[in-house]
Amino acid sequence: MMALALGSRLAVAAGTIRSRLGLWLALTAGFTVGYYLLLMAALIVRFGALPNYATAYNWPKNVWTIFRSTPSFSDVPPIVAEEYLLEFGYMNYDYGHGISEWALNILPYKVMLVAVLAGLLAVNILLLRAKSACSTATRFKAGTATGVGAGFVALTSATMSWVVCCATPSWIVGLSMLGLGVSASFWIEPIGPYLTMGGYGLLAATALALATPPGTPATSARDQQDKISSAKGVHA
Repeated sequence: MMALALGSRLAVAAGTIRSRLGLWLALTAGFTVGYYLLLMAALIVRFGALPNYATAYNWPKNVWTIFRSTPSFSDVPPIVAEEYLLEFGYMNYDYGHGISEWALNILPYKVMLVAVLAGLLAVNILLLRAKSACSTATRFKAGTATGVGAGFVALTSATMSWVVCCATPSWIVGLSMLGLGVSASFWIEPIGPYLTMGGYGLLAATALALATPPGTPATSARDQQDKISSAKGVHA
């Protein structure tokens, strides 16, 4: 019964995407691009300077080199995950040939994670729009859960580097730039994967909760009870 209910909810979510495929694709692409534009804007505002260099890397060639030269195949994925595709940053030429003070690094693996985040966020938005008849309380809870989940993944998917943090492209750089001590930032770095998984889990759970098949008795009763509770709160 549980597997059947899960299958029905997945079918509703898939049907929602198919019915608004163009909008879903546009939202997914827009959120992905907007995320990196927001990171760049944060760097520009924080350091008060526009990027003055851009570097493109031969990512396919580098991945192939890693694949051929790594003895253990199990070591290949984590190494490939750290490979750059593009880098935009600010070079300070007061030091000889220059030193990169800060940079926004585009890693295909991280872009994929952000795209998955954007896709889940887009489907949750479409489901929320489709559930316009739901009570305000239900929509608020779903919206809050979606925002928290997206925030966790967005925070831990940032790939900014700063010379103060040993130029390591990581999400903790953003925390350091916000004022958290460098040592404290590195101390909490290990919880990053858990925040990422928790964020994805929250987004997926919210999507499944919103993707209720039409005419589900339990859902109809619950929404009706929420509407009555909201109405009592208004008239109290």
